[in-house]
Amino acid sequence: MTPIKLFAFLVQKAGVTQLELDLSDCKTVADVRQLVSKEIPAIRADVAKCMIAVNMEFQPDDCLLTDVSEIAIIPPVSGG
Repeated sequence: MTPIKLFAFLVQKAGVTQLELDLSDCKTVADVRQLVSKEIPAIRADVAKCMIAVNMEFQPDDCLLTDVSEIAIIPPVSGG
């Protein structure tokens, strides 16, 4: 099981700050995005717009997963 951390308004919508999911069927970051959307339908539309960090580094959807210790899903931010 891999920890998947949620941030900002995702925490309120999902009702949790972290998930523990089996990523054995996930080959890419896009697969993780799809799995999280399936597990927590309340954030499905939001996850599509979020950045995903693997082991503290933002990765594109086509990034292959290897030696994953944690995933973070971070929504877009705005400010000045």
